[in-house]
Amino acid sequence: MKPKFWGLLATLLLFLIFIVLSMKFESTTYLYIASVCPILVVPFLPDIRSNQYIKPKANGAVRLISMESKDDGDTDFLVILFEPGYVKWNGGKLFFKLADNMKDVYVKPDPYAATLTVLKYDLFKHRRKKHWIGISLAQLEQRTEQLSYTTNEVNRLIIRTSDIQELLQTNFKQPASLGQQVGA
Repeated sequence: MKPKFWGLLATLLLFLIFIVLSMKFESTTYLYIASVCPILVVPFLPDIRSNQYIKPKANGAVRLISMESKDDGDTDFLVILFEPGYVKWNGGKLFFKLADNMKDVYVKPDPYAATLTVLKYDLFKHRRKKHWIGISLAQLEQRTEQLSYTTNEVNRLIIRTSDIQELLQTNFKQPASLGQQVGA
């Protein structure tokens, strides 16, 4: 078992012991000590973040690369390279900043590279951060069920640049609900 589990269990047990002692001896001192115990529990609580943010690192663990075709066609791609296991697939969303991409970078061919294609309906804008694009990891994980490799082996995501540009150009003004509309 993980050390965090034992720390959480120990602090919760300590809290319960001091609560019982304060009731048995009717002591405010034990009650004050028990009131401090929830603060001790906080470092041992599990991390339940559902969003992940990709930021390119100097050591090359994650890279965003723009790949342009030689033709004038609509086949430009954005490739997100990362080490297998870097992305937590049970998280809800993966965000990346469009300005962090690099151009004219040589990508070493890897015969063992597992690549997933990110489709247009997998992408969405971040609600508050400008120029941050999100990818739905649940949809990608669902699509890999028919593939011969698992999500833990994936080390590249490929996104069509035209899909990103189309997403950035769309305006997400929500129509008012029927109850909020004003009749003329």
